Amino acid sequence: MNVSNEEEMHSTGSAMAEIQLSNLSKRWGNFVAVDNFDLTIRDKEFLVLLGPSGCGKTTTMRMIAGLEDVTEGEIRIDGILVNDLEPKDRDVAMVFQSYALYPNMNVYENMRFPLKVRGIDQSTHKEKVMRAADMVEMREFLHRKPAQLSGGQRQRVALARAIVREPNVFLRDEPLSNLDAKLRVSTRAQIKNLS
Repeated sequence: MNVSNEEEMHSTGSAMAEIQLSNLSKRWGNFVAVDNFDLTIRDKEFLVLLGPSGCGKTTTMRMIAGLEDVTEGEIRIDGILVNDLEPKDRDVAMVFQSYALYPNMNVYENMRFPLKVRGIDQSTHKEKVMRAADMVEMREFLHRKPAQLSGGQRQRVALARAIVREPNVFLRDEPLSNLDAKLRVSTRAQIKNLS
């Protein structure tokens, strides 16, 4: 796994957090997915994990988000050990390669969902959703269900759903993989503006 970084200011208005991975490992039986990985991601740093399929990129992000248990090592977010914290207590948003949208909810409801489950003041929901929808150019599709959207539109809804709650850590798993060439260019620019 290779690491590429570029210092950028985050334009979402949220404070970002420093992440430290120390001797991080993940094993399933004899299979080693991540082996003794060390990495520090500074506050407001935009970082890309590069490597072939199966080298541990997604597993590393899932451990940071709390979706996979750590076999060995430590994960610290702003100096706080989070290995044993539930995902909801880490203030991490992750956009999955598969979008993970709720098919029974329209775009607006999908974007609003993280605000509801986190107990964010309801009077702020519409403003936050509209701002996120504008950032990813999806305002005109708020009434549609995910099945009525293209793959690129679904990806943008997933991005908006993550940014709407202004997390301290924002992880994106292969955010361009399901997009056509033209949409990759525009989405790359949107991601850069969000970071």
